[in-house]
Amino acid sequence: MEYIELTGNPRHDKLISLVMSKGYISNEELAKILNVTPQTIRRDIRQLSDAGIVSRHHGGAGRISSLMNTEFSKRETAYTEEKTIIANEVANFIPDGATLFITMGTSVEFVAKALKNKNNLRVITNSIRVANILYQNKGFEVITLGGILHSHNGGIVGPSALLLVSSFRADYLITSLGAVDYDGVLLDVDINEVAVVKAMIEHSRNFILIGDHTKFHSSAAVEIGNLKQVSTFITDSKPPANIIKILKENKVELRIAKK
Repeated sequence: MEYIELTGNPRHDKLISLVMSKGYISNEELAKILNVTPQTIRRDIRQLSDAGIVSRHHGGAGRISSLMNTEFSKRETAYTEEKTIIANEVANFIPDGATLFITMGTSVEFVAKALKNKNNLRVITNSIRVANILYQNKGFEVITLGGILHSHNGGIVGPSALLLVSSFRADYLITSLGAVDYDGVLLDVDINEVAVVKAMIEHSRNFILIGDHTKFHSSAAVEIGNLKQVSTFITDSKPPANIIKILKENKVELRIAKK
């Protein structure tokens, strides 16, 4: 990896490049790569966070919000046709009267728009943006989690959010992700957001995973789980052969959305 000089401190520059490349990276991994102690890494991250260069997280570092804002804005206008047909497939699949966990992200916001004409849904979400789409339907009960609000995507994270998730048992969890790895591992960028998704998986009867074809060729650093845990996978095109094999072996329903 080529490191760009940003601070005049070679170790800091390497750390920044690793964070920018991966989106999130743990203290332990940074310490190993940069050949220093975890204490040194925590001090470096604190200094870079105070300077507004990286975002400090419990156990690691991530991209700063301004970069996340830019990326989220780009994702909002990318692959909108694919996201729309996937969202319509989800809306056709979800029965009236269901209780749903819905996470954050541009893909699930398309799903929220597609669900607006359903009846008697109860929606528990950690996305202010999803809640804002759905609350106007008088037949819905929309519950937002409490916690720390992320400015770049309207997502809510933290211990309070995790505690409230554990109070519910949803019929369906609807979530997207950053990437599907070759071995079926599900990945995303932000460790705090992933923690909420993991809690929702544990408290859902059915796990609906959505993702367009680009997710098979993307990368991310934080593990959500595995395709083996998914009940239904909804995408816009036929997945790679190795992914289809994993789906079949674990009896995961594959639905390829059509126009």
